[in-house]
Amino acid sequence: MVRLLTLIMVLQACLSGLAHAKDPALELIVTDPYLEMHTGPGRGYPVFYVVARGESVTVLYSRTDWYRVRAPRGEEGWVRRADLARTTMVSGEPAPIPPYPEFATHRWEFGAGYGVYNRSNLVTSYADFGLTDSLDIEVALQESYGTLDNRTIGTIGLRHTFVPEWKWFSPTAGIGTGYQHVVTVVPPAPLEKGNEMVYASLGARGFLSERFMWRFDWRSYVVFNNLNKNEELEEWKLGLAVFF
Repeated sequence: MVRLLTLIMVLQACLSGLAHAKDPALELIVTDPYLEMHTGPGRGYPVFYVVARGESVTVLYSRTDWYRVRAPRGEEGWVRRADLARTTMVSGEPAPIPPYPEFATHRWEFGAGYGVYNRSNLVTSYADFGLTDSLDIEVALQESYGTLDNRTIGTIGLRHTFVPEWKWFSPTAGIGTGYQHVVTVVPPAPLEKGNEMVYASLGARGFLSERFMWRFDWRSYVVFNNLNKNEELEEWKLGLAVFF
């Protein structure tokens, strides 16, 4: 029995060795002026080493959109997928690194959601165009249904995504301007039927699949009127979107 167990362990070691022999580490050549290595898998981690053009790096493994690599002198660190994708094989062929994830570089986004505006039910729809990977321009059309009045709200603004390459959760912030039209449900009629407004927002987004994402937004509005004091309102909403 002991001999049988010993034989099985030897065979497993041999098979493991053959598997590793068939799957050697990936070696890539830097073609940019330099390749930055971070201490951790994220932009918030500092750069501690730089690999020069023409030098090689060995790819060890990946985590989300970051790859752990080893420099020629043995230093190990993390490199962004987008940077590593611009390297080449030793043979000169392009590196077999997938391009920057599509969710982080999409340009158009259309969505709808539900929330609360000024303690009233809110239905929202929006269109979003990406100026860069982290800065978007957003146009939203919303309907608020209250017990005293209904409001149609149109806004346009800028939204910044702090870490666009984070797939499951990434915080956002924005500013913008807009206009609301008020329709009375229960008398008396409002003093003003329309108001200009500005807002600041905080939120988050995450991706559910290759084409769908979720979004959460909180907004703080300042509504301008002819009275001595402007109105301050809050809004929150949760929605789904499709992007491409």
